[in-house]
Amino acid sequence: SEFKIDASYLSPNVSIAASIEQATRIYEVCVLVSEAVVQQCTPAMAEKLRLIDNVRIKGSKSPLQLYALDLDYMNLEVDKPTGPLHWNTQQRYLSRQLLEMEKMRKWTTPTPIADSFEACPEIADMRRRYTSEFQNLFCMGYQNYIEGEWQVARTFLTRTQNMLGVRDGPSGALLRFMETPHEFEAPSGWQGFHELGSLDDP
Repeated sequence: SEFKIDASYLSPNVSIAASIEQATRIYEVCVLVSEAVVQQCTPAMAEKLRLIDNVRIKGSKSPLQLYALDLDYMNLEVDKPTGPLHWNTQQRYLSRQLLEMEKMRKWTTPTPIADSFEACPEIADMRRRYTSEFQNLFCMGYQNYIEGEWQVARTFLTRTQNMLGVRDGPSGALLRFMETPHEFEAPSGWQGFHELGSLDDP
């Protein structure tokens, strides 16, 4: 009826967001966002994101560009335990107080997120692998992929897939798509995008 909401209905935005979240496994990245999110970022923050694919997702009428935020969390050192922690009501209260104080500090003294990439040593550690050389090579590979020059794209992306010391997921995903079943030849009528479902998990 007009007074009842069908809880089984999912808006296109919810469906798209769920598909992008699931695609993090395909591209082997921690953070994956659409161009709509990038458009809301400051130019400085948008520069931190890497354009990795152009796909059509169920629920979207037009292709969406996908961007990854390159962070290698495995490069962080885990703090060693300082000793047994007696977790009780008082400790929980103090922890909540500290979190609340930190939240208020961030709200009252806003700092552009992009500045944190330079000021925070942990973020700097997670991004150290992703050098300018890597970014430039991937960009050249991606542009050739979009333009249908897949043999050239293959050369660049094969290099970026292995130059970090760890496997680069987006490079691998694009190589898999071009290889099977296309054998690195762009299909007739290639328009620079594909269905997200045409990529499989690695």
